[in-house]
Amino acid sequence: MPPATDLESAIRHSGEDWLIDWFDPPEEALLHLRKTLENANRRAQQLLGLEAFDLSEAALVRAYNENPFKVKGFFQVLGGTRSPDMLVMVWRVIQGMEIKAVEISYGRKQQFHARIVLESPDGAQDETYESSKIQDFALFRHIGIMEISGRPVFDGFYALKLTDASSKAG
Repeated sequence: MPPATDLESAIRHSGEDWLIDWFDPPEEALLHLRKTLENANRRAQQLLGLEAFDLSEAALVRAYNENPFKVKGFFQVLGGTRSPDMLVMVWRVIQGMEIKAVEISYGRKQQFHARIVLESPDGAQDETYESSKIQDFALFRHIGIMEISGRPVFDGFYALKLTDASSKAG
């Protein structure tokens, strides 16, 4: 299959067509996704300054062509994550930052708060990301969980293997 050339072709090539097709109306999906990426780019610049990465459409398509599986995971949260901070945090984990600490606070019909601290494998300054949007909790299903020597570790950010139930023979 030829490489992706734009955001829509990368999304469709990755199998995440729902990002476009389920949007109401579908013809406005790419406009919405581009705006979401612009907001995440702006937030990355605010948080990281000169260390900010480029999360423009062109950069995302390049990254997809280099490592489609990692970007597929990002696409999966792009459609549901409610805050630019969480998109920046996800992209940082995809780039190799490690999850140092997670704090979740929840009170039914009262409040939700997530605080995630990332550390760099090369010893750079820790980064903290926060959200009060309960929908952002869904991104945690993409994070690998394991134990190393009996100790808990969140590791990496992965695409989910989603299947279309309608395509299964019954």
